[in-house]
Amino acid sequence: MSLAFVTLAGTACSTDADGTPIPQTSSGRAEESRTTDPSTDPEVENPLDASRFLADPCAVLTQTQLAAFDVTRPGIPETTGSVAERSGPFCVWHAAAELGSTIGVGFITGNKDGLSDIYRGREQFEDFRPVEVDQYPAVFANSPDLRSSGMCTVYVGISDTLAFRATEGGQLDASGSCDRAKQVAAAALTTIQEAR
Repeated sequence: MSLAFVTLAGTACSTDADGTPIPQTSSGRAEESRTTDPSTDPEVENPLDASRFLADPCAVLTQTQLAAFDVTRPGIPETTGSVAERSGPFCVWHAAAELGSTIGVGFITGNKDGLSDIYRGREQFEDFRPVEVDQYPAVFANSPDLRSSGMCTVYVGISDTLAFRATEGGQLDASGSCDRAKQVAAAALTTIQEAR
């Protein structure tokens, strides 16, 4: 199973390839003003530098971490092509066949205001639930909402200009798929923190 990328139509927003809306002004340019409302502009208190993982997104999960997710095969990186160029680099790993699970981590370089861009487009998501992942602002944001089919995505802000997404797609139920996506996000955060 591969990651699903959804393009949302609309006159008020442009979107990147993974369905993340970026609000625009009437001139068609991405809106530059930022609000202080925490519900639309989450702040990252301890920013992380993930630049070393942009060229090699599969390095964001270690072999030990992958083993905990029952992944034994190398990840499949996407750093070129239309999706990676518009949205950002990502990596997909397939777990043991009996689990039917695919996990992924992607850096959302297409959003210049990090997680705030996801919040500004919250009405475009069928499922939008703010959370924290290891004290970093995050949000479950899914559109279409396929949690009941075992697919869930969580976005985590690691600086005011960069967020990453962690995904699970497989045979788990809605709660299990989001729990696993959050666990993948926490593992990626640990790797990024340790790389400092």
